[in-house]
Amino acid sequence: MNKLFNIIGFQASWWGCVLGVQAGMTYLGPFLMFSFLAVHIIRILDNYSELKLIILFGFIGTVIDTGMAYFGILIYNGTYFPDTYIAPLWITSMWCGFSATVNHSLSWLHNRYVASAALGVISGPLSYLAGVKFGAIEFDAAPIIALIIISIYYGITIPLMYWVNEKLVVSSNL
Repeated sequence: MNKLFNIIGFQASWWGCVLGVQAGMTYLGPFLMFSFLAVHIIRILDNYSELKLIILFGFIGTVIDTGMAYFGILIYNGTYFPDTYIAPLWITSMWCGFSATVNHSLSWLHNRYVASAALGVISGPLSYLAGVKFGAIEFDAAPIIALIIISIYYGITIPLMYWVNEKLVVSSNL
């Protein structure tokens, strides 16, 4: 039941982020994601080292997405200020929420770095395509170039997330 809550809570909050931006309610998604994470921490979290993972990849993901905006790959809607390159709060909250799935609904990927890379290579670009379709982001570079760059970032970042998780969370359970 916890894994079901984990994936449904994350997906519902993810859609809240994208559709909230589309509807001009920029902070709806982060509010939903914060609510999901609060329940996750209270009900599901069995190792507080996982909080380190969530915070760390909230930061790393924000840096990656800020870099994609800064280098002209993406344009984010729902930003803090007009014409800013800093990835918006709804992006940071998505990274935090995704990190909360690593030890729960996506735990089957532990020690499966090739499979986690494949997940990143495929699901990263698909997520951004959904963001474009619903008006949360725009490609600033040619779409194929943007998708290749996103694929590379996610193909590296998702296995890295699992590797860091092994060091932070799994090793602290031993």
